[in-house]
Amino acid sequence: MIKLETTFVSGEGGYSADPLTYTQLARTETTAIYERSRNGKRFDYEVFRIRILPKGTKIFKIITEDDQEKYPGTSQFGLIAWSFNHRTHAMKRYEKLTKEAEDKANGVEEEEKALVIPVKEFTIGEFAEQNGMAYANAFIFIKGAVEAGSVKFIKEERRSIRGKASKIYAKA
Repeated sequence: MIKLETTFVSGEGGYSADPLTYTQLARTETTAIYERSRNGKRFDYEVFRIRILPKGTKIFKIITEDDQEKYPGTSQFGLIAWSFNHRTHAMKRYEKLTKEAEDKANGVEEEEKALVIPVKEFTIGEFAEQNGMAYANAFIFIKGAVEAGSVKFIKEERRSIRGKASKIYAKA
């Protein structure tokens, strides 16, 4: 098994004019957290689930000779990887991912938690935040709840100077 490097530089070999240094802060078999810095100054933190490419996988005309851990690509952020400006937030996500992996390994099923529809008027973003879920999942849930008649659309309201008006919903 080829493990992730504990320290590496992005664009090594002249691919980047302003490279970042990645330093591993902590890891388990399934989760890792890296600090990214530029010229010795902390830039941000990246937390992710470690992916493993099986032996024989073809990458850019090269076939891997052993199982290999892979750092997440840009398209995987928000799915299996997250970026944080503050170490505290990054560590919380790291601990959450680590616990989820431990629970899964021990056969502990994730507890189904009931979603709470606010009593007052709310936006989809507020609903997502209150229930600790992704905006896209909240959107799908609210769309279904409107169709089922348990939630109703109230109005559109501009809640900030920039951007479009927010759609406001309420419990039916």
